[in-house]
Amino acid sequence: MQQDELQKLRELSASVPKQKNLALFFGRAGGYFIDNVKYFFIHCVQHRPELQCFFLSFDKKEADLLKQQGLPALWINDTETLALMTKASLVVSDDFSWKTQEQLWAILCEATSIQLWHGIPLKAIGFPEIHSSVNMNPEKAEHLSFAYSGYDAVLSTSPYFTETAFGRAFKAGDFLEFGYPRNDVLLRRPGKYDMINADRDLYAEMVKFRKQGGKVVFFMPTFRDLGGGPFEDGAIDLGKLSQFCQQNNILFVCKFHPYLSIGQVQMPPNIVLMNPKSDAYPLLSLCDALLTDYSSIYFDFLLLDRPMIFYPYDFEDYVTKNRELLYDYDEMTPGRKVKNKDDLYTAFEEIVINNTDDYAEKRKKLRELSFTHCDGKAAQRLGEHIIANYL
Repeated sequence: MQQDELQKLRELSASVPKQKNLALFFGRAGGYFIDNVKYFFIHCVQHRPELQCFFLSFDKKEADLLKQQGLPALWINDTETLALMTKASLVVSDDFSWKTQEQLWAILCEATSIQLWHGIPLKAIGFPEIHSSVNMNPEKAEHLSFAYSGYDAVLSTSPYFTETAFGRAFKAGDFLEFGYPRNDVLLRRPGKYDMINADRDLYAEMVKFRKQGGKVVFFMPTFRDLGGGPFEDGAIDLGKLSQFCQQNNILFVCKFHPYLSIGQVQMPPNIVLMNPKSDAYPLLSLCDALLTDYSSIYFDFLLLDRPMIFYPYDFEDYVTKNRELLYDYDEMTPGRKVKNKDDLYTAFEEIVINNTDDYAEKRKKLRELSFTHCDGKAAQRLGEHIIANYL
């Protein structure tokens, strides 16, 4: 869009009187109803009548689905959306997909902006990533500098991570150590709205499988900026994994990063591939162990106090070509580390089948460092803060 057109949008928005309690919620890139924005939006709709809330999706089907469920949602290209945005006083997001779209920023740049983000970072994000020599160039640095700046508040989980991660990654007026709304569902039975964009059939299958004595392992690897992954790189053999899981009564659930697009793939017995765009959080409490590599999901999983296995099979390539890490990997990962396929099955036998758990104390220490609050009330605290400070 031309600069003069953007200036006209800014002038138009500035000329419209703002509605102090009008809050807009932007979903992740693509508009998916997941993560912290989903759960904070649900909380506000149900418990914060002082706020007039709308979820804005970049996907029309997603917006229509939410409207069918009785939630106030709009497609970004709906005719009434522009008028609504010009009146909004508050924008809530957990990434920056909306902010880096010139038209949206022109309209909403004067609104109060609350950044919830989508995970405690193990890898470098924001300005540490920008200042890194790994997978960085001037154009990317300029883009990220804008994306990570200009927030009125950024959500954090503890003083430690405010100091060492979020305070370094973002330029913001305030850092709120309230915890993550998406983690509230880990500590309660999922409700009607929690199950929107979650796999209900898989949820029921997992409940049944565990009642019959089976174990569930969640596999949630991180997104690799330069492509590749455990299956593509040959780090996991699906045939051998399926055979092992059948022999040992294990259901192996694979959930990849939302940025990945995976077509319909027929998986072998006892292995399930979740839609990467779906919400895994209502299902996590049905998980007996977590397998991951560098994904921030393991910090959240600490709240369930269950075993974790780390599989950094491509560690050197990852930290030298994809993303630097903020912390020492071994010190910050309280679980068994495996580097090859044989060690992986040994770890499954010891931890999942024989219930060996040598890392409970290390998990406890990291949980206490990571979360000031472990009570399932993160959304409540954030809602109270917004009502008290921005209305």
